[in-house]
Amino acid sequence: MQPTLGLTGEAGPEMVIPMMPGMMKPKRKPSTYNRKYAAAYRRIKRKKTLKSGKMSKGFSGKSGHKKIVKMAHAEVKKAQNKRRRR
Repeated sequence: MQPTLGLTGEAGPEMVIPMMPGMMKPKRKPSTYNRKYAAAYRRIKRKKTLKSGKMSKGFSGKSGHKKIVKMAHAEVKKAQNKRRRR
């Protein structure tokens, strides 16, 4: 592994050491909540998407994404609260 010169900062060329495959950190396992949230988000997004691929009225743009995120979090939270009550 030989360092090479690269333009990384404002000061000019610096020594850059290339990353080897074994040097990278292992990926963390997603939490249960994260997996359920992702599934809920995909389910809601699929429900609010029209045949043409556009989002339905009220769910387009950034505000639409924000609504879907909020709905997905609420759905997962509600499902988890039902589990705890048993």
